[in-house]
Amino acid sequence: INTFSINKFEVTVWEWKDYCKKTKKKMPATPAWGWNDNNPINNITWVEAIQYCNWLSKQDGLKPAYAIAGPNITCDFAANGYRLPTEAEWEFVAKGGKKSKGYAYSGSNKIDDVAWHLKNSQKKPHVVGTKMPNELGIYDMNGNVWEWCWDWYNKDYYKIEDTNNPTGPARGENKTVRGGSWD
Repeated sequence: INTFSINKFEVTVWEWKDYCKKTKKKMPATPAWGWNDNNPINNITWVEAIQYCNWLSKQDGLKPAYAIAGPNITCDFAANGYRLPTEAEWEFVAKGGKKSKGYAYSGSNKIDDVAWHLKNSQKKPHVVGTKMPNELGIYDMNGNVWEWCWDWYNKDYYKIEDTNNPTGPARGENKTVRGGSWD
């Protein structure tokens, strides 16, 4: 995996509200548990996540990573703007990168230390970063909400493709999500 940066927290409801306010976009439907500004945003599409990355890149004076032409979206991995991680990057981070201690979960052998999941979440997401981080200081890799990756989903991709900094299949039907969820 080539060197890359990743945020230590999931994008929050507050950050998404700010984006919607500044771009005049509509918030997703309010979930049954309501909105807590410090919870991770959920109920957004992969395309909405891509659009957010490009918007945030422009806000910070960076070159957007994505080119959007109708339904066709390409990623310039050399751009300095924000982007979704590839599945390989996400997995590398979840496993603790070069600091990995070989835990069963991202940062611990005890899931309750690092994840909001079905048995401890009260059927809702929680404030980001309230569980322990993994070895790299990244939070909520195993629970809270699912996280979009750049890649098209293909269960056999790594069996047939080069594993040197892979960026995923060229096409597919569904995009990859990782991380587990509160449910």
